[in-house]
Amino acid sequence: MESLSKIARQRLHPSLTNPNYLVLRSRRLIFNSWAREISGGHLTVLDVGGRYQPYRPLFADRLQRYVAIDVEATEFVDVIADAQSLPFATASFDVVIATQVFEYIAKPDHAAKEMCRVLKPGGVVLASLAACAPRFGDTEYWRFTPLGLRTLLAPFAEVEIVPELYSLGSFVRNTNLALTTFLRYQPARRIHSVTLCPLLNLFGRALEGLKLTSNDQFTANYSVRARKAEVRSEAEV
Repeated sequence: MESLSKIARQRLHPSLTNPNYLVLRSRRLIFNSWAREISGGHLTVLDVGGRYQPYRPLFADRLQRYVAIDVEATEFVDVIADAQSLPFATASFDVVIATQVFEYIAKPDHAAKEMCRVLKPGGVVLASLAACAPRFGDTEYWRFTPLGLRTLLAPFAEVEIVPELYSLGSFVRNTNLALTTFLRYQPARRIHSVTLCPLLNLFGRALEGLKLTSNDQFTANYSVRARKAEVRSEAEV
């Protein structure tokens, strides 16, 4: 459990030696802002793909119930389940978290409908989805564009899409990730992690801070906030 907690902390508060620092830091800031806007002191939260739960602390002082599902068991997972068929009653949760999950789902539109179903009226999904990003494993199916995301999340009443990095920052991040991936020998990777990697991260952060462009064609990921309609549809009544 300590190893899982360490991974979660590293994702929520990445170090400059992490090649994914730029996207992870940005996602935390975006999610934290959205989490603060969710009212209520007794929130029920569903974490889809919740084997690590890095974003649970954003709700820690306001939780009534936090349920994690995943297709793989860890000490943090409460229910082994597929996002395409959630084993929960309609209108059970205030918030659904789904970070870097949709790209692993064969039928992501089914998962989106299920997430909408289990949300209470007015509830929100906080999600992160890969856009212009390398393949991290052979079990991935998809990458997403803004239009694709709006189509995917059509069951929701409101959808807000925010690039986690703009194109310049994403270029720096992907350069850093590529160097980490293709350095063949572990000593070379270690040297890179404490020399060029943090410098690239600082450079990318500076570029993002300067807001030299709003182009997001090469963004690595999108953060998405999707809100369910306040009034239930007739099918749900």
